Amino acid sequence: MRFVPIDIEHPWGKERIAAADLGVEDSMVAEGWLAENSIGDIMETYLERVVGEGVYGYYGRQFPVAVKFLDIKGEMPVHVHPDDEVAEQRYDALGGKELWYITEAEDDAKIFLGFGSEVSAQELYESCLEGSVRKLMKVIRPKKGDVLVIEPGLVHSASGHLKIAVVKESSELPFRLSSGPEEDTESACGHLAEAMDFIVYRPYAVPEGTNTDNAADDHGKGAGRNDVAARLLESPEFDVSKLVLKDPIHSSSEQETGYILYIGIEGEASFQIPVTGPDGKKGMEEYRLKKGEVMLVPAEVTDFFALPVDRDTVLLEVTAGKRDDTDEYIDPDTEPFLEGEDYEGLEDEEMPVQDNIRAEGLDGSAGTGRRDGGIGGPSGRHNMNWN
Repeated sequence: MRFVPIDIEHPWGKERIAAADLGVEDSMVAEGWLAENSIGDIMETYLERVVGEGVYGYYGRQFPVAVKFLDIKGEMPVHVHPDDEVAEQRYDALGGKELWYITEAEDDAKIFLGFGSEVSAQELYESCLEGSVRKLMKVIRPKKGDVLVIEPGLVHSASGHLKIAVVKESSELPFRLSSGPEEDTESACGHLAEAMDFIVYRPYAVPEGTNTDNAADDHGKGAGRNDVAARLLESPEFDVSKLVLKDPIHSSSEQETGYILYIGIEGEASFQIPVTGPDGKKGMEEYRLKKGEVMLVPAEVTDFFALPVDRDTVLLEVTAGKRDDTDEYIDPDTEPFLEGEDYEGLEDEEMPVQDNIRAEGLDGSAGTGRRDGGIGGPSGRHNMNWN
């Protein structure tokens, strides 16, 4: 499935939602017999056939990730996202982990990420009132192909002229710490009060290979810029790999594993799926993925080919992360029956496996076993406007 992009204009540039199930902004399928259905509609109907049993067991009907393209031409507000625990408890939503892949960056491009030194909550609040938050932050000079992982609690922003492909959890909770061009600073400080307890105040450790404004932090080339094929992120929320598609790739599995999202970064790719027609003849269905587009390969599709149409086609591949969460209130070593109590012979019977207590994860390990169908279902989406 490919999707119809949603373009949103901001004072700092353009945001293109390429694939998302956010409740307010839902991506629609672009073509085929599912055209004009949103990701949310498809999840409601096809459930684990879209994302896989392990992912569905944890997230329920919420598609877990979103993809955006940012075209920044000004000064993006400084903002921060909560983690899964805070987002679920306060807003019944997912957290805000993001991966930024820089697709273009001019000489004036800057990314503000974390703090340059230890700051206090009082110091941050005062700088927010003064409109000078960026002076406290680490400044990174991005280059094309750089990769940055934005962890929850890490304050961040960008300015200048640059383009970014963003992979993020399926949630929109940007707590702004700086005001827009037509706002007073107290508006942003209102968000700060709500985010005080999950902001990371310690200095940000710059990854090796990242260009910064501080010569001591400058390690030369941007991390991951010249890799031919590399895992960019491995996390419980999602995994991201970069593929430089020079030769055809055949993906085949005897069983469903989970969804795959492909993001077009450079060039064009052809995805081909073996099919059998009404007359019994076998053939191939082809789907093209161009730069700036996103394609979802559902978990049910376990056999397909990816071929480069253009030379050195670059894709990002997003898959479900591996979770081994267990219920912290359950001690697996606890005996099911208390000594000396009369259970009328029940203690002598063989106990069945309780699938509703601990769902199996993608890697065969124990999942969370949430009885409510997962985090952030259709009725539990919370979105904030980050203009």
